[in-house]
Amino acid sequence: MTNENLIKRDDDTGYIIAWKHKYDFETGKLEETMTYGEACKRCEELIANESDKTFWPEKVKPAPEWHLLYS
Repeated sequence: MTNENLIKRDDDTGYIIAWKHKYDFETGKLEETMTYGEACKRCEELIANESDKTFWPEKVKPAPEWHLLYS
């Protein structure tokens, strides 16, 4: 792993918002994709409005290319 993989820039694309309820075992994701900067701002807004949940930006993982594995 190189250091450039750990640096997140505000204009990096492909992020969603994930959340977890602080007291229950409930989790979820908002499916709208956005940049890292937009996701951080949206997380701050959601945290201010919903204090019983925690929110964070999460990189969308690409779907595996099964056709390459099983061809």
